[in-house]
This record gives sequence, C-alpha cells and structure tokens, in this order.
Amino acid sequence: MIAAINAALIHNQSQPWMYDVLALTMEIVGRPQPEIERVLLSRIDFSAADVPSMVYSAAYLTRFKADQQALKLYQQAANLQPDRPEPYIMGLRLAEKLKDPEGILWAASGILTHVWIKDYEQWHEKALNALANLEQALKQAGRKAEAERVQVTRRKALERDLKLELTWNGDGDLDLIVEEPRGTVCSFESPLTAGGGVLLNDGYGPKQENCHEDYLCAHGFPGTYVVRVRYVSGDIVGQRAKLKVTRYQGSDHPVVQTMIVPLTREDRIIRIDLEKGRRNRKSEVPQNSQKNSSLQPATGRFISSRPAINGSRESLQSFRVSRQAGISTGRQVPLVTGVQNVGGVAYQPVIRVVPEGISLTGAAVVSPDRRYVRLSVSPQFTNVTDIFTFSFLQP
Repeated sequence: MIAAINAALIHNQSQPWMYDVLALTMEIVGRPQPEIERVLLSRIDFSAADVPSMVYSAAYLTRFKADQQALKLYQQAANLQPDRPEPYIMGLRLAEKLKDPEGILWAASGILTHVWIKDYEQWHEKALNALANLEQALKQAGRKAEAERVQVTRRKALERDLKLELTWNGDGDLDLIVEEPRGTVCSFESPLTAGGGVLLNDGYGPKQENCHEDYLCAHGFPGTYVVRVRYVSGDIVGQRAKLKVTRYQGSDHPVVQTMIVPLTREDRIIRIDLEKGRRNRKSEVPQNSQKNSSLQPATGRFISSRPAINGSRESLQSFRVSRQAGISTGRQVPLVTGVQNVGGVAYQPVIRVVPEGISLTGAAVVSPDRRYVRLSVSPQFTNVTDIFTFSFLQP
C-alpha cells in the first residue's frame, strides 16, 4: 500500500485521501512519528485556502499527536475566516492541553470576541475560565506584566458595538428587525448576518421570562441602523414595549439609552447611529444559520437576499412552514387481476401492483405565530390475505 501510494505521488497523481491512507498505513506498520507528521503536513497543501479542509486537517493531525502543528493550522484558518467558531473552540482545547499561554490567549479571546447563535454562552464561560486560570498561573509565576496583558485582552474581547433589548408584557408576540448599514437584515428569518448582527432570542408570550428579543452586534459597521418593532399577534399590556439601546458596551465610554415604543398595526421605526463601529468588511455566514438566503455562485458565500422586510402584517400572518415525510417497510407485489381481449384469440393480462406491509406518512405545519405545530399522521397496513387462481375459457 505504501509503495503504491508513493508511486502515485511521484507521478503527480496525488489526491487528498492518499495522504490520509498513507499516514494510517505508516502508523500501523510502525514508521517513525516524524515521517507520519511529514505526510500529514503535505496534505495541508490541498487545503491552503479551504478553511473547512484546514480544520479537518488540523483535527486529523491531533490523531497522530501532532498537536503543535494542529494548533498552528487552526490559527491559519482563523486568519482566513475570523468569524468561524471551530478554529477557536478546537484551538482552545489544544492550547490548554499543550499549556501554551499564547495559544490560550489567542483562542479564548477569539471565542469571546464573537457571538454565535448556538451554545455561545457555554463557550464564553469556558473561555473566561481558561483566561482566569492563565492569569492566576502567570501571577503565581511572578509574570505580572503578562497577567495584566491577559486582563486587557479579556476586557477588549468583551466589548460590544451595539446591543438592543426589546421587552414587553402580555401574551402577544413582537418581532425585532434590524436593517444594518451595508444592506443586511437581521430578523427571525436571518438570525445571523454578514454584517455581524445576531438575533439572540426570538421571544413571545405568555411566559413573561420569554417576552424579550435581543440583538447583538459585537463588531458592527459604522452608520445608521434602522430598527423595526413589529406587532405580530396577541395582547400586549399597554400597547407599548421598552427598547434598551447600548452602544460600545464594555468600553471606557458606553452609551445607554432606554425608550418606550408605542405599538400600532404598522412597524415602529427607530434609527440608531453608530459612529465608532469597528467592522470594515462583511463576514461569511454559514448556510444553516440562514433561513432565507441565496447562494452566490461567484463566491460561494451565503448572504441574506431580503433587502428589507415588508411592513405589512399580512406577510407574517400568512407565514407557514410545512414538511412532509414518509416511511415504508413493505413491498410492491404485482398480481394478475384480469385479462383483456386484444383481438382474435389473444388475451393480454391486466397487472396491478398491490402494496403489502406497513407505511406511514406524516406532515407538520407551523402556525403563523410560530407557537404551534400541527401534526397529521396517516398509517396504512396492507396485507394480501388470499390469492385465487382461475382459468379463462375461450368463448
């Protein structure tokens, strides 16, 4: 196997999988670890500009205990796509394993700098714990200057350019929609945007603890953010909500503003100016974070295709999500159920396919206010109990 793959590599017939197979084979036969690492590092040439492949290659390196090289590869991936969570999360595990202070500082600050929709709080907690342990270890070692640098890095990573908190009372539902300066729109349909915006919570009544919507933009573009507060359904106490706007949270000069938003059938529009936004380019948004997105063939990036959300409530009231699926454990049985005279003395059999076994069809429909799901289930049990044979006599 090793000789065959080496021959293919020598004759410029290389493929990424060859390096994986070659490394595994070399490990099985007991080749020296440096040789195996050299093979794995050669694989990286295929993924130099492909971040998912780089992350995969780094994870593969850890299997062969090449942790230091894997950590460097995670850092390269983060440089290419700073908004991806995987390089920081997996890099933090490696840095703690290697007890690498610079690696821990890089990975933990990267996790704290970004806010993702799923599980970001638990990762932020792990990053804060890693920085706290690093700071304590540096102080115990008498490295006070480095411990202070950890404090400064943590404080800088926790700065947020813009944070919006919409709260209300009652059993109704409100939506918070934010149109960002570069044309991206953050809403329940697109909770993560290329402009850095994240809708952290899409709340609704009647539970009071869920009557809030939160928008966060850790690094936002400078400019004007158009905020729409939309009444969707239900009763809102006092027909008003409270919007808390926080600019430059965590910095030396945060700006906090609270306002009461009267609710009507039309969207309430609030314009917020962000002069000191720290973002200068759009980020790449993962496909599964967009519920209404289109793929641009030229770049392969997923960017929201909604220029603006329609202000009419009818568009939301007609919102439906329907999915249908089926499963079957039976078989199709062809049976002759009759004959047909095709002229003269010739007869053509009539064949009918009869399903036999168990089949189940289900459909799920989400209500317009996204609070209920209606399930329709249709099971079918079919069985061929008896077959009659007969002869056709010539008339």
